[in-house]
Amino acid sequence: MTTGPDAAQPADAPEADTPELPGAAAYGESMADVYDHIFPQSPDAEATAEFVVKLLKGTGSVLEMAVGTGRLALPMARRGLEVVGVDASPRMLEGLAEKDPDGLVTPVLGDFVDTDLGRTFDVSMLALNTLFILPDREDQIRTLANLRKHTADDGRVIIEAYDPIQYHALTEPKVVTYQLGPTGLMIDTVMAYPENQTVVIVHAILEDGGMRKTVEVSRYAWPSEIDLMARLAGLRLVARCGDWTGAPFSATSGRHISIYQPESPGR
Repeated sequence: MTTGPDAAQPADAPEADTPELPGAAAYGESMADVYDHIFPQSPDAEATAEFVVKLLKGTGSVLEMAVGTGRLALPMARRGLEVVGVDASPRMLEGLAEKDPDGLVTPVLGDFVDTDLGRTFDVSMLALNTLFILPDREDQIRTLANLRKHTADDGRVIIEAYDPIQYHALTEPKVVTYQLGPTGLMIDTVMAYPENQTVVIVHAILEDGGMRKTVEVSRYAWPSEIDLMARLAGLRLVARCGDWTGAPFSATSGRHISIYQPESPGR
């Protein structure tokens, strides 16, 4: 991944078993086979689709950066929206193709930081904390600028991200487990480094009698910081919700759905 002085990996962070890849491909390639177990199709995904359909008044085009295996893109496409999904991981897009035999979603292999599709959309979105997977502030700003570039002047950009307080206050490693089907298990060890807003998660995946390890490094940002980065990218906040049902954002929300409006014509 691209790194910078404000996002250097802590010296005591463990090494992964898998080689590092450029951009967001590292996460996708290492997690593609367990992704749907960790983030299964759920009412939340359906609520996301309804949220976007309502925003578009029933019709329009959507660009989802970091589409993954289509958890959000497919429910939107099934509701009649035109959906294009960009992902840097070939394995993630293979998973999308398996779940989308009718080709409802148009897949594009590319890095969401700088991919250029040569067109604009009514809604461009980056969901599920994916902005934070870029551990460099400048790349986060570049990503927001790229979303602006792909959004019509009267369109909207949607960012979903967690409230960092849950990690910023973490003083010791936290362990989280996920069931991976009937015989698999993933054990996550979460470590926070608030001095540079970095979270390191060691994913230990136990399947078929073996174990592999991958390390995820992310840089979180507070809602106000995301708003400032968005302004630098030519976007202005117009609404913020606490979830995909449209509930008000509050100190106890845990995450936010932020909607931005382009401030000036795209470059």
